[in-house]
Amino acid sequence: MDVPVVTSLGVGHHLEALGIPAVRIVELDWWESHTFAGGDLRFTAAPAQHFSGRGIADRNTTLWGSWAIQTDRRKVFFSGDTGLTSEFADVGQTLGPFDLSMIEIGAWHQAWGDIHLGPANALEAFRMLGGGTLLPVHWGTFNLALHDWNEPAETLLGLAHDAGARIITPPLGMPVEPEHLEGPTPWWRDVATTK
Repeated sequence: MDVPVVTSLGVGHHLEALGIPAVRIVELDWWESHTFAGGDLRFTAAPAQHFSGRGIADRNTTLWGSWAIQTDRRKVFFSGDTGLTSEFADVGQTLGPFDLSMIEIGAWHQAWGDIHLGPANALEAFRMLGGGTLLPVHWGTFNLALHDWNEPAETLLGLAHDAGARIITPPLGMPVEPEHLEGPTPWWRDVATTK
């Protein structure tokens, strides 16, 4: 399979170590784009605010980024892990408006505000990006914080209602067309939890 792997600057050698041929790896700096063969799909690296690295010796040796994904018919934003940064307004103005913004909402703690958004800052980033439809991501998989696993989603729904933001929360693994969903589906309320 010859599908390109599009990633941020400096990540390529890690992927090569995992066996991905260098010829398939496309590294991008912020604001650089890669258009796939056929011209129907374009990835653009965009700013995000987070540290990079998995060990002591590789801290901040690679670029951290968010992504704008575009076809002739759709524009999607993916935040990745990030803290709130004023550059989201630039992303929205330069690469938007987005049909769908996938923005991380957890795990969250106030002390992590420089590297994770949490529900309130996710809504602010969504506003800065220009609105549209918000699909919250990066929450509920496993517990990394001091809050309950479902707290980011519950908090987001309350804040979004007050802000009038359009949120969708399809059940995990469910393929969806965002415009065909009326609003959030709080599927997590039916999941049994153990304390």
